[in-house]
Amino acid sequence: MSLFKRASRTLERASRTLPFELPAQGVLQPNDANDPLPYYYHPWVGWLYRHRLQMGLDLLPPGGTRVLEVGVGSGVLVPTLTKRFAEYTGTDLTLAPGLTSLVAPGCQARFTAADLLKDGDLPAGHFDAIVCFSVLEHIADADGAARGLARALAPGGTLVTGYPMVSALMTRAFELIGYSGIDNHHVSPPARIAAALGRVLRPAGRAAFPPYAPIPAALYQCSAWHHG
Repeated sequence: MSLFKRASRTLERASRTLPFELPAQGVLQPNDANDPLPYYYHPWVGWLYRHRLQMGLDLLPPGGTRVLEVGVGSGVLVPTLTKRFAEYTGTDLTLAPGLTSLVAPGCQARFTAADLLKDGDLPAGHFDAIVCFSVLEHIADADGAARGLARALAPGGTLVTGYPMVSALMTRAFELIGYSGIDNHHVSPPARIAAALGRVLRPAGRAAFPPYAPIPAALYQCSAWHHG
């Protein structure tokens, strides 16, 4: 049995320690025209959008003080993460309005525009945890993105990423829910992303939908990676 499968099954047996809390509809604002915010409340697929985030949150280990969210978007995860961590940094290429109002009391939070591929945009070796959902499939330079994430992670820290299937099937699925042109945005498939991350970090767990689906067959998958 692979390291990914052993770690994943252990994590699936563990109790949920960080439940995702979706803000009420109307609280969040999109950061750009491509923000998937409406789909979290969609009557058909909203449950899957929410479930994919919970899969990733379940891979975060206990402990740690400083968390980085790469791709903060509308801020859908800000309330959940700022309740869990004492220090939070949220980054994106474009920041949505109203993000600071989502921060839980007592958390020291900052939001900044940053590019994962630029060496100086993120502090090196600083974060105990990094979450990066639905970002890496948008970056053609998978190795550069992996190096940027690894560089920002503190020794012993954990990166949790999430990314969808990139295929003709997924293109059709997005079209059915009203999102056309997804191929213009999804440029790195899961196998390329996982291979790039595996060159700089150590795999620590994986969750997929449908459950236990291998990398090529998962509609969405989350993976955890350790530094050192």
